[in-house]
Amino acid sequence: MTLGDMRSAYDRSADAWVSGPELVYARLAQTLLDHAPVPLDRARVLDLGAGTGVASRAALAAGAASVVAVDNAAGMLRHGGESMRPVLADACALPFTPDSFDLVVAAISLGHIADPVRALRETRRVGGALLVSAFEAGWTHPAKVAVDEALAPFGFRAPPWYVALKREVEPRVDDPGNLGALVRSAGYGDVSVRTVLVATGLETPAQLAGWRLGMAHVAPFVQALRPSERVAALRAAESALVGVPPLVVAMVVLAAR
Repeated sequence: MTLGDMRSAYDRSADAWVSGPELVYARLAQTLLDHAPVPLDRARVLDLGAGTGVASRAALAAGAASVVAVDNAAGMLRHGGESMRPVLADACALPFTPDSFDLVVAAISLGHIADPVRALRETRRVGGALLVSAFEAGWTHPAKVAVDEALAPFGFRAPPWYVALKREVEPRVDDPGNLGALVRSAGYGDVSVRTVLVATGLETPAQLAGWRLGMAHVAPFVQALRPSERVAALRAAESALVGVPPLVVAMVVLAAR
């Protein structure tokens, strides 16, 4: 997997992400923080792979004293605001001293890291407790295939970095058993894993199309289309989503200390 290509894709898709996928990830982050293994009130929180900062904002709303948002895509971090104290950094080489945080949150981000064990050893070094989420292995939604097929006549193909991510990296963290084993191998002792269903509130064709067209593996392609093609692609995506069920996500939640 080419990490530089993935980082560039997230940088380029940041604006589209805010108006589409962020709505999904914000709801997932709120649910994730309900399972925090330590009190959030007055906690020092590190948001690992923060993106636009949905978990950071959720932690602050829950009473966290401070939040530091780390990501390697500057375009995503620029949308988070100064309240989350954005830091551009590599998850496998965190620029913090030991025990700087009470809780490290990795909200749907561990599966984007080529060496998750190395990253987890870093979270163990800089933080006390850990809270991780991932899409459960095998979970999908018909909107994914519907939009991909609607965009295919316009020339869309999933980029190589995304294909590699799905085949090589995410399978290591989306299975509850695998995820628990990874976290224990990084030095955490008290580990609990569960799967929860999250109703995201997305149900109309327009909402579901915004989710898919704003994803980092799709948004740069859509942006590269001519204006008339972009309009036609959006219409094709929305038409393909008529009758598709609301988006409910099966999310793996891991809490550790």
